[in-house]
Amino acid sequence: MNRANPLLRPTAILLVMLSHSIGWGIRGNYGHEFGAMMPGALSALAISLFSGREDWRRRAPFFAVFGALGWAFGGSMSYMPPLAYTHSGHLPTQLYGFLTVFAIGFLWTSLGAAGTAYAAVETRERLTGFFQPLCWILAAWALQYWLEPALVRRWIEARTPQEAAGSFRQLSPLYWLDSDWLGVLLALLALCGYDLWSRRFAKFTRLIGFAAAGAAAGFLVERLLAAAGWSGPLAQALVSIQGDPSAINPATGQPFDPANMITNWPQLFHDLGPHLGWILGLIAGWALYFARYGQWRNGARLPLYMGLGGFAVFLAGPVLASNLLGWMGGFRMVPPRGDNWAFVLGYLLGMIVYMRRRRLEGVIAAALLGGVLGGLGLMAAQFMKILAWMPGNPLLTQDPGVMAAWSHWRSANWHSLLAEQGAGLLYGLAVLPALALVWERTPSPQEESRVGRWTELFCVSFIVNLLVYVNMVKNVADWTRPQAGGFRAVPPIMKAPLLALIELPARAWFDVTFALFTVTTIALLVRHTRKPLAVIPSTWLGKGQLLYLAFLWIIVVGNFTKALVAFHQVRLATEWLIAVNAMIASYLLLAFPPPDRMAPARPRSYAGLVRKTLAAGLPVLLVLTLSFTAAVRSVYGDRHDGYGNRNLRFGPEAEWKMRPVLLDVPHR
Repeated sequence: MNRANPLLRPTAILLVMLSHSIGWGIRGNYGHEFGAMMPGALSALAISLFSGREDWRRRAPFFAVFGALGWAFGGSMSYMPPLAYTHSGHLPTQLYGFLTVFAIGFLWTSLGAAGTAYAAVETRERLTGFFQPLCWILAAWALQYWLEPALVRRWIEARTPQEAAGSFRQLSPLYWLDSDWLGVLLALLALCGYDLWSRRFAKFTRLIGFAAAGAAAGFLVERLLAAAGWSGPLAQALVSIQGDPSAINPATGQPFDPANMITNWPQLFHDLGPHLGWILGLIAGWALYFARYGQWRNGARLPLYMGLGGFAVFLAGPVLASNLLGWMGGFRMVPPRGDNWAFVLGYLLGMIVYMRRRRLEGVIAAALLGGVLGGLGLMAAQFMKILAWMPGNPLLTQDPGVMAAWSHWRSANWHSLLAEQGAGLLYGLAVLPALALVWERTPSPQEESRVGRWTELFCVSFIVNLLVYVNMVKNVADWTRPQAGGFRAVPPIMKAPLLALIELPARAWFDVTFALFTVTTIALLVRHTRKPLAVIPSTWLGKGQLLYLAFLWIIVVGNFTKALVAFHQVRLATEWLIAVNAMIASYLLLAFPPPDRMAPARPRSYAGLVRKTLAAGLPVLLVLTLSFTAAVRSVYGDRHDGYGNRNLRFGPEAEWKMRPVLLDVPHR
């Protein structure tokens, strides 16, 4: 690489690594897709601002949003079991554990790097146009966010009192291998709605015809199968219990009850019964209509391909292939935990197809290079965590003096230090060379006009308002939860000042306050477009720095208030260290902005880069897997190292056998 590349300067490397580490450490307290968006936004902003390219700095808000969205996908995966496998002391499980740790890191980083690179290489017109279908998807997800919990709760309450009392998520009719399939389906439906709207409902009557024909065909097929007596055998071939009914339940001493176990299909499909045929036919009719007439303007094909790819891999793998592999827990990465990894793999494949058609090879190269480095980085972080757990371990020494000397060391929150903040450092380091390659191969666009200026305001509000809200609203549960002695930091219900008639839950007060904050933010942004506000810098570097600092310190302080109600010295390894790193990142951001650099005059080819990345990554993966496993086993042998629970993927005590998902037991 070119040494003049600003992204390869030590200050840039450190800032990007710290940015991702801070966000990743905070993500550990919030989890899932919303939490994973925070480090994605911070590191993408850091890359934009320290690129030295004015065209990338102008796109700082886009970097933040697409970086956040790219890293969000991995947040749906269940990644704790692979880490636990490496601690198990069971050779096949440990080997598998390190391989799946790589897979999780690869999938997570690949889409994160792809989102960041897409903001850099796509044309301004297409980039801003994409926000139209994106808004439709976000609107669908907002409805799901607010309505799904209440609808599911009502459905459960309508069933037996025993089930209603449990309210376990596996009782939901929408539960499907603990995946986000409904969110993907709603995104696809939103894209169909956008396509109709963008075409001003042209040929809408044909949609009705296709749907009616599909429903009729599905109804007839279902009736014919029933008449021929094939419905039962077909259902038997397609449906499999997720677990081993012959295994002995440790809690009862009796074999598991198959009726109390989930299957590879959602309860909704079973409840629909004879209606399933015409409903599937209706969906097939819709699909044929949009395959024939859909135009998918403004980049709507990107989420379309990703969503369809996700469903294709999920159905082919965990759902259908599991019927053939029931003896090993199915075609599932971490049974009995969720299988969103299949959706994420499908998203990646769909993204690659779209980018190849758009000839945006830089996004593909960034995804695969970042993915390989991210997967190896997560493996290394996990291996270091196991090594850090060795000093004073009772399995390795019985000397009371040694154990006492290392007791404080062993009380540290190693999961946060290495699997969270440490992994975040390595994730940031993985994305940086991927974007540095894009920097060197992507010339600046010529005379790029600021079309779609509203999208810049949308991006800022997305980061400062929406992303902050969906994470920080979770603090309310911690503030109102009873602590030792019944103490609550915040009362669960409070009356309005001076108005005793107004009494709202703490969550409602939070929502009202944040709504006012959002309205104020948007009003000021709109005002700035008409008459610039003095507080907002005139340069794109200054604007990006302001956005970075505002978002950084909002989430740092918000994360601290979440932990404050039950603070302990163990939290110094998380909240205190995160705050210190945020101070360092703030100093680097403001004190060491890189000099302006000219982008390459001509694009450079990515030919061979993907092939070389994969060719080099595979042997390194195998060597590290064998080396890490051998090193751990040389210390602990066949014993569990004592960190967490002993989770096994294979053998007679495999977790999917001994602790399957049961309808009357809380889901882990």
